[in-house]
Amino acid sequence: MAASIFRYVALGDSSGVGVGSGNDGGYPERLYQRLKRAGIKAGIKNLAQSGSTTADLLRGPLQKALELRPALVTLGIGTNDLWRLVPRETFSANLKRIADALATSGAQVVVSNIIDLSKAPLAAMIDVLQIPRSVLGQRIADFNAELAALKARQNFHVADLFAISAREGPTFAQLFSADGFHPSPRGYERWADELWPHVEAIARAWDPPVS
Repeated sequence: MAASIFRYVALGDSSGVGVGSGNDGGYPERLYQRLKRAGIKAGIKNLAQSGSTTADLLRGPLQKALELRPALVTLGIGTNDLWRLVPRETFSANLKRIADALATSGAQVVVSNIIDLSKAPLAAMIDVLQIPRSVLGQRIADFNAELAALKARQNFHVADLFAISAREGPTFAQLFSADGFHPSPRGYERWADELWPHVEAIARAWDPPVS
């Protein structure tokens, strides 16, 4: 990509890939299309991988992202750590390493917290998953506290996806695809809605480097 391009790199898991959206892509593709419609000369590299945990991100995609010298990074990670019962302390340590590395890039970083999965359709299978709903809710709160702490870092912004459940009320379940876990196309649009104010402000304020 040329230096005059607003370089956007997406890091994350299956929600970044767009699982559940058909062929529409996840929230990164939607953000990219909004950038183009806003007249921003942007390019995207989506490094999200289905099933990724914070540990997986540290093993490869993070370094690739740094090599691309992005102006913007979106980071949506933690859900797979959550389901795999990764301890909060491990998640926190991995998240710190990721944030420390991204801080060296000079990019603006927009982080998504974790949606309220305790209210997702999949939560009806909680006994099958052998994760009590109360435990799931507490783990989401703990992980979101770690993600929220990133707001204290320079160039980091946190989008509150968790708050969507309260605003959507009884229609919240419609934001999920048939598997009851991944977002539906409508869900990805709502994800993008939450990130867009941060992304648009960053893109508008971006000063292209002098070549």
